[in-house]
Amino acid sequence: MKLGKRRIARINCVVSLYLYDVGKLLPEEILACYIAYQDNKGVMLKKEVYSFYENLFKSTINNLNQIDTTISEASKTWDTTRLFAVDRSILRMATCEMAVLRHASVPIVINEAVEIAKAYSPDEFKGPKFINGVLDTVAKVANLK
Repeated sequence: MKLGKRRIARINCVVSLYLYDVGKLLPEEILACYIAYQDNKGVMLKKEVYSFYENLFKSTINNLNQIDTTISEASKTWDTTRLFAVDRSILRMATCEMAVLRHASVPIVINEAVEIAKAYSPDEFKGPKFINGVLDTVAKVANLK
Protein backbone atom coordinates (compact mmCIF):
# COMPACT_ATOMS: atom_id res chain seq x y z
CA MET A 1 0.00 0.00 0.00
CA LYS A 2 1.37 3.38 -0.99
CA LEU A 3 1.14 6.05 1.68
CA GLY A 4 0.22 9.62 0.85
CA LYS A 5 2.72 12.43 1.31
CA ARG A 6 0.93 13.96 4.27
CA ARG A 7 0.48 10.56 5.96
CA ILE A 8 4.23 10.05 5.71
CA ALA A 9 4.82 13.49 7.23
CA ARG A 10 2.31 12.80 10.02
CA ILE A 11 3.89 9.44 10.86
CA ASN A 12 7.31 11.08 11.02
CA CYS A 13 5.86 13.78 13.26
CA VAL A 14 4.44 11.16 15.63
CA VAL A 15 7.82 9.41 15.79
CA SER A 16 9.54 12.74 16.47
CA LEU A 17 7.03 13.65 19.19
CA TYR A 18 7.60 10.22 20.75
CA LEU A 19 11.37 10.86 20.78
CA TYR A 20 10.76 14.25 22.36
CA ASP A 21 8.42 12.81 24.99
CA VAL A 22 10.10 9.51 25.88
CA GLY A 23 13.67 10.10 24.72
CA LYS A 24 13.77 13.60 26.19
CA LEU A 25 15.62 14.84 23.10
CA LEU A 26 15.50 18.51 22.16
CA PRO A 27 13.54 19.38 19.00
CA GLU A 28 16.76 20.58 17.31
CA GLU A 29 18.42 17.22 18.07
CA ILE A 30 15.48 15.31 16.65
CA LEU A 31 15.45 17.34 13.44
CA ALA A 32 19.23 17.00 13.07
CA CYS A 33 19.08 13.22 13.65
CA TYR A 34 16.16 12.95 11.26
CA ILE A 35 18.05 14.69 8.47
CA ALA A 36 21.26 12.74 9.17
CA TYR A 37 19.38 9.42 9.14
CA GLN A 38 17.74 10.25 5.83
CA ASP A 39 21.08 11.30 4.34
CA ASN A 40 22.72 8.04 5.48
CA LYS A 41 19.91 5.93 4.08
CA GLY A 42 19.64 7.95 0.87
CA VAL A 43 15.93 8.37 1.50
CA MET A 44 15.09 12.03 1.48
CA LEU A 45 11.52 13.19 1.77
CA LYS A 46 10.35 15.52 -0.90
CA LYS A 47 10.68 19.15 0.09
CA GLU A 48 6.93 19.72 0.57
CA VAL A 49 6.62 16.58 2.72
CA TYR A 50 9.57 17.60 4.90
CA SER A 51 8.22 21.16 5.19
CA PHE A 52 4.82 19.88 6.32
CA TYR A 53 6.45 17.47 8.80
CA GLU A 54 8.77 20.12 10.22
CA ASN A 55 6.00 22.71 10.57
CA LEU A 56 3.67 20.22 12.24
CA PHE A 57 6.38 19.00 14.62
CA LYS A 58 7.60 22.47 15.61
CA SER A 59 4.04 23.81 15.96
CA THR A 60 3.11 20.92 18.23
CA ILE A 61 6.16 21.46 20.44
CA ASN A 62 5.61 25.24 20.55
CA ASN A 63 1.96 24.82 21.58
CA LEU A 64 2.36 21.73 23.76
CA ASN A 65 0.85 23.16 26.98
CA GLN A 66 -2.26 24.38 25.17
CA ILE A 67 -2.54 21.09 23.25
CA ASP A 68 -2.19 18.95 26.39
CA THR A 69 -4.80 21.05 28.19
CA THR A 70 -7.20 20.62 25.27
CA ILE A 71 -6.61 16.85 25.18
CA SER A 72 -7.06 16.54 28.97
CA GLU A 73 -10.32 18.47 28.83
CA ALA A 74 -11.58 16.32 25.97
CA SER A 75 -10.55 12.98 27.46
CA LYS A 76 -12.02 13.91 30.87
CA THR A 77 -11.00 10.77 32.76
CA TRP A 78 -7.49 10.48 31.32
CA ASP A 79 -4.59 12.71 32.19
CA THR A 80 -2.20 12.89 29.21
CA THR A 81 0.61 11.55 31.39
CA ARG A 82 -1.32 8.27 31.84
CA LEU A 83 -1.69 7.57 28.12
CA PHE A 84 0.55 5.30 26.07
CA ALA A 85 3.32 7.54 24.73
CA VAL A 86 2.46 6.63 21.13
CA ASP A 87 -1.21 7.47 21.63
CA ARG A 88 -0.24 10.72 23.36
CA SER A 89 2.00 11.62 20.40
CA ILE A 90 -0.79 10.89 17.91
CA LEU A 91 -3.28 12.97 19.90
CA ARG A 92 -0.84 15.85 20.20
CA MET A 93 -0.05 15.85 16.49
CA ALA A 94 -3.70 15.70 15.43
CA THR A 95 -4.85 18.30 17.96
CA CYS A 96 -2.17 20.66 16.71
CA GLU A 97 -3.18 20.13 13.11
CA MET A 98 -6.87 20.66 13.89
CA ALA A 99 -6.73 23.49 16.42
CA VAL A 100 -3.49 25.35 15.65
CA LEU A 101 -2.53 24.86 12.01
CA ARG A 102 -5.92 24.09 10.48
CA HIS A 103 -4.34 22.76 7.26
CA ALA A 104 -6.89 20.07 6.61
CA SER A 105 -10.51 19.48 7.46
CA VAL A 106 -11.27 18.00 10.87
CA PRO A 107 -12.62 14.69 9.50
CA ILE A 108 -9.44 14.17 7.46
CA VAL A 109 -7.18 14.86 10.45
CA ILE A 110 -9.19 12.53 12.69
CA ASN A 111 -9.18 9.78 10.05
CA GLU A 112 -5.42 10.13 9.56
CA ALA A 113 -4.83 9.92 13.33
CA VAL A 114 -7.02 6.81 13.62
CA GLU A 115 -5.22 5.11 10.71
CA ILE A 116 -1.84 5.89 12.28
CA ALA A 117 -3.11 4.52 15.61
CA LYS A 118 -4.21 1.31 13.90
CA ALA A 119 -0.64 0.80 12.77
CA TYR A 120 1.29 2.07 15.79
CA SER A 121 -0.84 2.07 18.95
CA PRO A 122 0.23 -0.57 21.48
CA ASP A 123 -3.45 -1.34 22.06
CA GLU A 124 -4.58 -1.91 18.48
CA PHE A 125 -8.18 -2.60 19.54
CA LYS A 126 -8.83 0.29 21.92
CA GLY A 127 -6.21 2.85 20.86
CA PRO A 128 -7.83 3.89 17.56
CA LYS A 129 -11.30 4.07 19.14
CA PHE A 130 -10.00 6.12 22.06
CA ILE A 131 -8.14 8.49 19.73
CA ASN A 132 -11.23 8.87 17.53
CA GLY A 133 -13.39 9.72 20.55
CA VAL A 134 -10.95 12.19 22.08
CA LEU A 135 -10.31 13.98 18.78
CA ASP A 136 -14.04 14.17 18.05
CA THR A 137 -14.52 15.80 21.47
CA VAL A 138 -11.54 18.12 20.86
CA ALA A 139 -13.19 19.26 17.64
CA LYS A 140 -16.51 19.89 19.42
CA VAL A 141 -14.96 21.64 22.44
CA ALA A 142 -12.77 23.84 20.22
CA ASN A 143 -15.77 24.48 17.97
CA LEU A 144 -13.90 23.16 14.93
CA LYS A 145 -16.73 21.14 13.40
